[in-house]
Amino acid sequence: MRSMSTVYRALLIVSIAAVMIWGWTYLLPRLVGDEADPAASTSAPVTDAWTVTHVYDGDSMVVERDGVEEDVRVIGIDTPERGECGADEAREAAQVTLEGQPVTLVPGAQDDRDTHDRLLRYVEIDGEDYGYEMIAYGFAIARYDSRTGMPHDREDAYRELDAEVEHLCPDFDGAAG
Repeated sequence: MRSMSTVYRALLIVSIAAVMIWGWTYLLPRLVGDEADPAASTSAPVTDAWTVTHVYDGDSMVVERDGVEEDVRVIGIDTPERGECGADEAREAAQVTLEGQPVTLVPGAQDDRDTHDRLLRYVEIDGEDYGYEMIAYGFAIARYDSRTGMPHDREDAYRELDAEVEHLCPDFDGAAG
């Protein structure tokens, strides 16, 4: 029984280390002033910031502004669902990056809401495209675009990046969600 406990501790340590490395890698370019993601919209309308109050998983969250809460689904990406390879890591990365942080919600999908009545938005934090970053670090795949009848403004940049990235779970294809 002791060996299983050791395995769980090792997995926990590796997961925490991976999230910490990803966080520093994601935050460091902002601190030294590197350019924004090529997928970030330079012509996006300026809106008041929303605060992320809860992360469901790597591609959906709750935001709040002026006492109004909205469920948001990030446009153009898909992350593993609970129980799938990489789900915990994608959720932890989202929590570390987004929870409690001000974000800008940028429209860009054909529809305003999905079938679960969630807002469909790009999520930007300090001018960086969160969806693009999740793909860049292997936590998400480019999905829900013109290939699936859901075109969006940044799909070319997302798909190009997705083709170059080594994903956390190479077998993840988003088919479950």
